Amino acid sequence: MDDSGFIVPPPGLIPSRPQHGSPDDGGAPADRSSAPVRPLPTFTPPPGPGAPAVPARPVWRLHLPGDRSIPVTGTLLVGRNPSHSAYSDAPDADLIALDDPTSTVSKTHAALAVDRGDGLTVTDLHSTNGVIVGGVRAEPGTPIPVADGAEVLLGDLRVRVERS
Repeated sequence: MDDSGFIVPPPGLIPSRPQHGSPDDGGAPADRSSAPVRPLPTFTPPPGPGAPAVPARPVWRLHLPGDRSIPVTGTLLVGRNPSHSAYSDAPDADLIALDDPTSTVSKTHAALAVDRGDGLTVTDLHSTNGVIVGGVRAEPGTPIPVADGAEVLLGDLRVRVERS
């Protein structure tokens, strides 16, 4: 470390000075054409007020009894005590424990997932009491689309799905 009080740049950042042939020692000017040319970094400013805004990706929300609301941004596994072992397709899924006083919700009851087209699907994970979306019973293991504002029955537990 240099204790002289000067800031020492990292090696290679500043080209070294020529040893001879500089105008200071009476010689001919140094030929700088052989020095490597490095492009300067560029900065792109953020879009200004008149620039078109990038539309925000819609957020799905799961509204549970008791005014509990959960955003669905990826995959959620829901149930009384959900576990990743029940659904190996999404090992990074968020686990959401549901309070079910009637005990009709299975341990890991269903998976809710946002698909690539920003839609939402629900998959019955072979639960005991099934999943019903808008009056239609889900076939276990088969994802079905969920519409904005739809009511989803997980056993006897009613939840509402909303897109914002």
